[in-house]
Amino acid sequence: MPKIVDKAAKRQEILEAAIAVFLEKGYHGAKMADIAVAASMGKGTLYEYFPTKEALPKEIFNLFFAGLDDQLAQLQQSKQGPIDIIVAGIQLSLADMDEFAAVMPLCFELLGSKALNESLGLSEYFEGWLEQLNQFFVATLVAGQESGQITLALNAKAFARMLVSTVDGMGLHYCMFQMDAAFFQLQCQELEVMIRQRLQG
Repeated sequence: MPKIVDKAAKRQEILEAAIAVFLEKGYHGAKMADIAVAASMGKGTLYEYFPTKEALPKEIFNLFFAGLDDQLAQLQQSKQGPIDIIVAGIQLSLADMDEFAAVMPLCFELLGSKALNESLGLSEYFEGWLEQLNQFFVATLVAGQESGQITLALNAKAFARMLVSTVDGMGLHYCMFQMDAAFFQLQCQELEVMIRQRLQG
């Protein structure tokens, strides 16, 4: 009887092995053979899942962003008020920062190389995710204004973009400077207070 392989689990193992190798050797220095060894498999099996090294980075970052779109969509369909939805969206976006901080050196290496960045399309990848977050905020703010739950004395598009910049900046700052997690939570709490005050007018 043929052995049943959990392909999703196997992909996860490969990506975790790739992260470890990239962080140890750098993207340029890493070889597919190194990743195969780290994943305890033959190169042939590795190539069945990822035909090139270039196929790995986006999939690695998807480990952190996968499912966030669905979670944001579920939030918008929830019975929470729009202000609570926005706060919850920010909390989702800033969750698991310790895990993302672990791959930040790889992110900087890839984005710092113009050739790699262009060939892998990473800038567009991250810009696309931030734009999805922006649209989530805009739609929620507008709906809140229409229902009378968010002040009309607010430019929804400008405020949404500010929220995206704040989330992006706070996450980046946490990862770059290895901020104390408890202090980071205090910052998030202060941000929530300011957002609620502004949206309530």
